[in-house]
Amino acid sequence: MCGIAGILHFDGKPVETHQITALTDALAHRGRDCAAVALGGDGRGGLSAYPGVALGHRRLSIIDLAAHSAQPMMSADRRTWIVYNGELYNYRALRQELIALGCQFRTASDSEVVLVAYQTWGQSCLARFNGMFAFAIWSEERQSLFCARDPVGIKPFYYRLDRSGFHFSSESKALVDASAEALNPEAIACYFLSMYVPRRMSIFSGVEKLLPGHWMEVGRDGKVNVQSYWALPAAGGRKVSAPEAATELQRLLDQAVASQLQSDVPVGALLSGGFDSGMIVASAARSSGAPLHTYSVGFDDALLSSELPVARSMAERYGTLHHERVINPSEVIGMLDRAISSMSEPLADSAIVPTYCLSEMAAADGVKVLLSGTGGDEVFGGYSRYVAVNGRRKLFFQVPRAIRQALGATLLSGTVFGKRLAHSSLDMVFYTGGSVGLAERFFADRKAFLAFLDSLVGNVFPEAQTALPELYENMQFDLQVYLPDLLLMLLDQLTMAHTVEGRVPLLDTELLAASFSLDPNLHAQPTQPQTRCLMREMAAGQLDPKTFTARKQGFSGPVKSWIRGNRERFMEQTMAARDIPALASLSPERLWMPGAEDNNPFWGTEVFSLYCFSTWYQTHVAS
Repeated sequence: MCGIAGILHFDGKPVETHQITALTDALAHRGRDCAAVALGGDGRGGLSAYPGVALGHRRLSIIDLAAHSAQPMMSADRRTWIVYNGELYNYRALRQELIALGCQFRTASDSEVVLVAYQTWGQSCLARFNGMFAFAIWSEERQSLFCARDPVGIKPFYYRLDRSGFHFSSESKALVDASAEALNPEAIACYFLSMYVPRRMSIFSGVEKLLPGHWMEVGRDGKVNVQSYWALPAAGGRKVSAPEAATELQRLLDQAVASQLQSDVPVGALLSGGFDSGMIVASAARSSGAPLHTYSVGFDDALLSSELPVARSMAERYGTLHHERVINPSEVIGMLDRAISSMSEPLADSAIVPTYCLSEMAAADGVKVLLSGTGGDEVFGGYSRYVAVNGRRKLFFQVPRAIRQALGATLLSGTVFGKRLAHSSLDMVFYTGGSVGLAERFFADRKAFLAFLDSLVGNVFPEAQTALPELYENMQFDLQVYLPDLLLMLLDQLTMAHTVEGRVPLLDTELLAASFSLDPNLHAQPTQPQTRCLMREMAAGQLDPKTFTARKQGFSGPVKSWIRGNRERFMEQTMAARDIPALASLSPERLWMPGAEDNNPFWGTEVFSLYCFSTWYQTHVAS
């Protein structure tokens, strides 16, 4: 796991050393084992005869720790160079296939496999890769950069493209001269609506993300080609029994976990006490030849530390080297602020505190790789928003989807609720979190806000797949938006803050495809309250019985408890938002008026999201 960066000037102007090292220095925390750059131009490192190109890399050594595997890495014929961030789990099989074709290798690294695979198969190499990755390859023959991101978006790729050139990096903050004018107003509104910045957007104006499952080629002449190379799997057509499906998915899960245990450094796992992390630990314990490190966290709050005993029981069952930590209220603010400062983009998810804490614990133990259960809800139908979790949600799903959409598009088209009825993507966003009330304050009136919601549906979110069963339509939206832009971004940034690599076996594309190919009723039925039915069948006999009845918690924290226990600090920081020009319309003082907490059901969410943005701004823009 690493940090990558690069610059391509379209006018032939040489890239100076300080320009590329400024990018890699901003990524230092992502790889402390090695830092290197390569520049184009005669006598400047051999990257290219063209002086207007440079590549940079920060290395965290996971596979093949030898110095000859450092990057930027050149091909044997010196015609192609790569900077790569990720892990290719099937690199050994691909290496043998390439050797059989006459290719030669100088290292045992997966980075060189990616490089040689591209030289051999071109862009079609991406269809052969099983892993998580973001990379850029300079081709001297084509005089272009070929860039790609893994199918699900586990690894980040940010870029800035204008008339003068192309810059890319693993983190957005490396690409801008941060200032108040650098912020993207639309992205800010999205942040308060959903707690994160979705899809192509970045919080910084002029900076975009390469979407998951896409590649782009940028030529020295400024020509750009962007293509999708991976599509969501066909959904819902295969008829098998629940036991047969459970057996198949367990086999694929075991296969994914075994492949992701590959490492030349110590490996651990996050263990929350829930289904996803528990299934990974159970599988890893069967595959690993050495005891696995496991990490759990709780809070000094009786209601929200209940999963620690379950996690402890799982650790004992599978003989892991277990580490746990209880975070008390006096520690929260310091840990929260450090976590926020580690994020290149603002996020308002309480999981940032435990994720930051657990990554720090793992790093202190010398563990450089952590397996995470992230993605299990999107693959196995685990979120309560997919089903009739309460009476209101049951009524929502009992009304046929076509009727809901027709009502939203006609009689209720001038309301926020109507937009939610008309567009399942907005229903998923509104149910997940964030604040419609705060987001609406960025617009002159309700009509302008509704137009903004329409623009999200039409221009930002992926096209709705209404031909799918409704469960799969909602799961696929989360897989394409909520997962990469919040959950995976959070995992990547907070593990890398401690130079630890996060891996997500439940997002193995073969496992994902098999899961979505099944009858959706095997996972859940929207009009019934039960979630992840198939995973429950898989988990029988493997997990602690309390897992099956406990309220879903994961690594979320008790936000309202944090606010009440640190009221002065939260008040001070949210009120400081008045000094941020882009937030002038939010009037944070209303959150602290008498009765505000009791009369606003979204009070905790609004205070927390404003606190996170204000703290992030002070760290990354104002400082």
